[in-house]
Amino acid sequence: MGNQLDWLNRVSTSPDLDELWKPEAMETGDYTQLMSANRLICALSLRHCLGRVRDGQLPCYAAIVMSSDVCRRYWQRFGDLRAQEAEGDERTEHFPRVLDQAAKNHPQAQPTAA
Repeated sequence: MGNQLDWLNRVSTSPDLDELWKPEAMETGDYTQLMSANRLICALSLRHCLGRVRDGQLPCYAAIVMSSDVCRRYWQRFGDLRAQEAEGDERTEHFPRVLDQAAKNHPQAQPTAA
Protein backbone atom coordinates (compact mmCIF):
# COMPACT_ATOMS: atom_id res chain seq x y z
CA MET A 1 0.00 0.00 0.00
CA GLY A 2 2.91 2.35 0.68
CA ASN A 3 3.98 2.39 -2.97
CA GLN A 4 0.43 3.14 -4.12
CA LEU A 5 0.05 6.00 -1.63
CA ASP A 6 3.46 7.38 -2.63
CA TRP A 7 2.46 7.28 -6.31
CA LEU A 8 -0.89 8.93 -5.52
CA ASN A 9 0.89 11.66 -3.60
CA ARG A 10 3.21 12.35 -6.53
CA VAL A 11 0.58 12.22 -9.27
CA SER A 12 -1.88 14.35 -7.29
CA THR A 13 0.66 17.09 -6.62
CA SER A 14 2.72 17.07 -9.84
CA PRO A 15 0.84 18.43 -12.84
CA ASP A 16 3.77 17.45 -15.09
CA LEU A 17 2.84 13.79 -14.49
CA ASP A 18 -0.68 14.55 -15.70
CA GLU A 19 0.23 14.07 -19.35
CA LEU A 20 1.88 10.71 -18.66
CA TRP A 21 -1.01 9.13 -16.76
CA LYS A 22 -4.26 10.82 -17.76
CA PRO A 23 -6.79 9.07 -20.00
CA GLU A 24 -6.64 10.36 -23.58
CA ALA A 25 -10.00 12.14 -23.51
CA MET A 26 -9.21 14.02 -20.29
CA GLU A 27 -8.09 17.65 -20.18
CA THR A 28 -4.64 18.49 -18.87
CA GLY A 29 -4.85 19.35 -15.18
CA ASP A 30 -8.08 17.46 -14.58
CA TYR A 31 -6.29 14.19 -13.86
CA THR A 32 -4.15 15.83 -11.15
CA GLN A 33 -7.31 17.12 -9.47
CA LEU A 34 -9.06 13.76 -9.72
CA MET A 35 -6.05 11.94 -8.29
CA SER A 36 -6.07 14.34 -5.37
CA ALA A 37 -9.66 13.24 -4.73
CA ASN A 38 -8.59 9.63 -5.18
CA ARG A 39 -5.91 10.11 -2.52
CA LEU A 40 -8.55 11.32 -0.05
CA ILE A 41 -10.89 8.43 -0.92
CA CYS A 42 -8.02 5.92 -0.60
CA ALA A 43 -7.18 7.27 2.84
CA LEU A 44 -10.81 6.86 3.93
CA SER A 45 -10.89 3.36 2.41
CA LEU A 46 -7.74 2.38 4.28
CA ARG A 47 -9.12 3.69 7.58
CA HIS A 48 -12.33 1.74 6.93
CA CYS A 49 -10.41 -1.48 6.10
CA LEU A 50 -8.35 -1.10 9.27
CA GLY A 51 -11.50 -0.65 11.36
CA ARG A 52 -10.70 2.96 12.28
CA VAL A 53 -13.92 4.01 10.52
CA ARG A 54 -16.78 1.67 11.39
CA ASP A 55 -19.53 0.71 8.95
CA GLY A 56 -21.99 2.90 10.86
CA GLN A 57 -19.68 5.93 10.59
CA LEU A 58 -18.88 5.45 6.92
CA PRO A 59 -22.01 7.19 5.52
CA CYS A 60 -21.17 10.33 7.50
CA TYR A 61 -17.58 10.40 6.21
CA ALA A 62 -18.75 9.55 2.69
CA ALA A 63 -21.15 12.51 2.73
CA ILE A 64 -18.33 14.80 3.84
CA VAL A 65 -16.07 13.51 1.05
CA MET A 66 -18.84 13.89 -1.53
CA SER A 67 -19.45 17.48 -0.47
CA SER A 68 -16.37 18.21 -2.58
CA ASP A 69 -17.03 18.81 -6.27
CA VAL A 70 -13.73 17.20 -7.28
CA CYS A 71 -14.53 14.07 -5.26
CA ARG A 72 -17.92 13.80 -6.95
CA ARG A 73 -16.26 14.24 -10.35
CA TYR A 74 -13.71 11.56 -9.45
CA TRP A 75 -16.49 9.22 -8.36
CA GLN A 76 -18.52 9.86 -11.50
CA ARG A 77 -15.47 9.01 -13.65
CA PHE A 78 -13.93 6.15 -11.63
CA GLY A 79 -16.58 4.93 -9.17
CA ASP A 80 -17.59 1.98 -11.33
CA LEU A 81 -13.97 0.89 -11.53
CA ARG A 82 -13.68 1.09 -7.73
CA ALA A 83 -16.80 -1.09 -7.41
CA GLN A 84 -15.40 -3.64 -9.88
CA GLU A 85 -12.11 -3.79 -7.95
CA ALA A 86 -14.05 -4.59 -4.77
CA GLU A 87 -16.14 -7.43 -6.22
CA GLY A 88 -16.02 -10.69 -4.31
CA ASP A 89 -15.38 -9.36 -0.80
CA GLU A 90 -18.48 -8.16 1.07
CA ARG A 91 -16.55 -5.81 3.38
CA THR A 92 -14.67 -4.31 0.46
CA GLU A 93 -17.85 -4.07 -1.65
CA HIS A 94 -19.56 -2.08 1.11
CA PHE A 95 -17.21 0.91 0.71
CA PRO A 96 -18.00 1.83 -2.93
CA ARG A 97 -21.73 1.25 -2.35
CA VAL A 98 -21.72 3.78 0.50
CA LEU A 99 -19.68 6.30 -1.47
CA ASP A 100 -21.93 5.87 -4.48
CA GLN A 101 -25.01 6.51 -2.36
CA ALA A 102 -23.41 9.60 -0.81
CA ALA A 103 -22.58 10.95 -4.28
CA LYS A 104 -26.16 10.36 -5.44
CA ASN A 105 -27.59 11.96 -2.29
CA HIS A 106 -25.54 15.14 -2.59
CA PRO A 107 -27.87 18.10 -3.33
CA GLN A 108 -26.01 18.99 -6.54
CA ALA A 109 -26.61 15.45 -7.81
CA GLN A 110 -30.37 15.76 -7.33
CA PRO A 111 -32.53 16.75 -10.29
CA THR A 112 -34.01 20.20 -10.01
CA ALA A 113 -37.78 20.61 -9.80
CA ALA A 114 -39.46 22.01 -12.91
